Amino acid sequence: MGLFSGDLWSQSLRQTTHVNVIVPDESEDFWPVVEGEPRVLYLLHGLGANCDEWVRFSKIETYAKLYDLWVVMPEVQRSFYADTAFGPAYLTYVAEELPRLVQSFFRVPTDRAHTFVAGESMGGYGAAKVALTHPDQFAGVGMLSAVCDLSILVEGDGLMSWPAATIPEARAYFGHDGPVADDLLRLAGSADASQGPRIVQCCGAQDGLAPQNRSFAAALDELGWDHTYFEAPGSHDFLFWDTAIETVIREFVGVR
Repeated sequence: MGLFSGDLWSQSLRQTTHVNVIVPDESEDFWPVVEGEPRVLYLLHGLGANCDEWVRFSKIETYAKLYDLWVVMPEVQRSFYADTAFGPAYLTYVAEELPRLVQSFFRVPTDRAHTFVAGESMGGYGAAKVALTHPDQFAGVGMLSAVCDLSILVEGDGLMSWPAATIPEARAYFGHDGPVADDLLRLAGSADASQGPRIVQCCGAQDGLAPQNRSFAAALDELGWDHTYFEAPGSHDFLFWDTAIETVIREFVGVR
């Protein structure tokens, strides 16, 4: 198993940025349970973390080997995977530029059938945003304990506030009007559900985001999306996400 960790220049971000890539090379530590051409999984991090969190806190290297996956883990700061109003274009970077850069460095599959995106919390939101904005690029999207309703970013204490900042964080990323609370639902409603990526959504039953995940799942059902939602005991942490990401991957590769 190869793990490449390095820096690359991004035109979208106008800066050098970090990325981790797991390569499912031939080795004798784990034996693959699927055959055929490897798939590519873009795996996105959460709000308070960075691109190292999946490698540090989960068995993603094991899962990459077992299910024959390239796993690409980009760095996006606290951006909520937005083309920010007053800064870098993170959505464009992850959805458009990063796949081109990865292909230029590694010989990975580029067709839709072999390409997936997933993430937890902010990364779950980002995975859905990327896939619903570019439905022709991804066969599946995994939303683990995702932020589905952006109103939580600005209500009460919110998640995005820098008291000493001249421009509040949410406005810096989303503009003066702030985030659109139901933007994922709007994207799902405007896309052709019959042609869109398969959505696998999961959340811990004790997670504070469970109510909005249930509501989003119900809305996807009404819109006719190819969609799976499951809950299991767990909270908003890697004790749940480590198990959940393997379940999502197994759904992607068709292993029951």
